[in-house]
Amino acid sequence: MTPDLWAQAITTLKPDIMVAMADTVTDLEAKTKRIRRSVDRSLRWLDDNLEKSKDTGIPIFAHVMGHTDIEERGRSAKETAERDVQGFVVNVLGLKEDQLSQLVKASTENLPTDKPRVAYGLSTPEGILEGVKNGVDLFDGSYAYKVTEKGRAITFRFGEDLNKDTSTDHPKTLNLWDKQLSHAFEPIDKDCGCYACTRPHTKAYIHHLLNAHEMLAPILLMSHNIYQLDRFMASIRKSIDNNKFDEDKESFMNYYSHSIEIDGRRGHEDEVDTESLGVHLKKKRAMLHVNIEQ
Repeated sequence: MTPDLWAQAITTLKPDIMVAMADTVTDLEAKTKRIRRSVDRSLRWLDDNLEKSKDTGIPIFAHVMGHTDIEERGRSAKETAERDVQGFVVNVLGLKEDQLSQLVKASTENLPTDKPRVAYGLSTPEGILEGVKNGVDLFDGSYAYKVTEKGRAITFRFGEDLNKDTSTDHPKTLNLWDKQLSHAFEPIDKDCGCYACTRPHTKAYIHHLLNAHEMLAPILLMSHNIYQLDRFMASIRKSIDNNKFDEDKESFMNYYSHSIEIDGRRGHEDEVDTESLGVHLKKKRAMLHVNIEQ
C-alpha cells in the first residue's frame, strides 16, 4: 500500500484510531543494514501519513520499529516520539520469547509516558504481564479466541484472587473436551459472573455441546473467556494501584504451568458414528426431495 492509498482508505473508512504504515521485518536472521533501512523507511512513511491525515482529526498511532536490534529499537522510539502522534505500537510478533522483554523495554523506555503504547505479539497471560512490567498499556485479546478454539476455559487468577500456596505447575485453562467432565454438573467457575457460569451451563453440558459440535459450545466458552480475560486485566490494575505488581507477577509465574495448552480435541475418540449429523468431519451432504403425485 502506498501513502496515497493509505490516506484514501482512512478518508473512506473514518476509523476511531489509525496506525501509520510501517516496513515490518519478518526474517529473524535479518542483518542490521536491513533493520536500519526498515526504521528509516517507516519514519519516512510516518511523515507522509501525518501530512496526508492532518485534516482528518483522527488520532494516529505510530509503529516503533527495530526488529531484533536493541539500538535500532531505541533510535526508532526516540525519532518516532518526536513526531506529532497520539500513541505508539510496539510490535514483537513472531520474535523469540527469550528476547521479548529486552526488545519491548528498548522501545518503551525511549517513549513518553503520557501517551498510550499498544503491543502486538504479547497476547498470552505471560506476555501481558511482561508487557505491563515494561510499560505497555494496551494488548490484543486473541488469547481468549485461541483457547476457545481448543475447547478450553480460562481458570487462572492474578493478584488478590490467586491462591498463593507453595504448589506449582497448575494449568491455566480447563479442557472441556475431557471425558471426565461428562458428569460434572457444576459451572466452570462458581465465582465467575459470565453468562455461561451464571445461567448456569454446567461443565457436562458444554462437554456435550463440544461432542455434538453445536455452535453454542464456543459461544459459551468465548463468553466465559472474554469475561475472565477482562477480570485478569482488572486484577493487574488493582495490583499496580496497591504497589504489589512485581510480587503478584512472581507468584503467578511460580503457581502456574507455562507450557502451551494442547488442543483439547487431540486424541478425541468420540467420533465413532460417521452417519451422525454431529460428526466433526466435513462431509458433503445431499438432500433427497420426493415429489408425491396427487
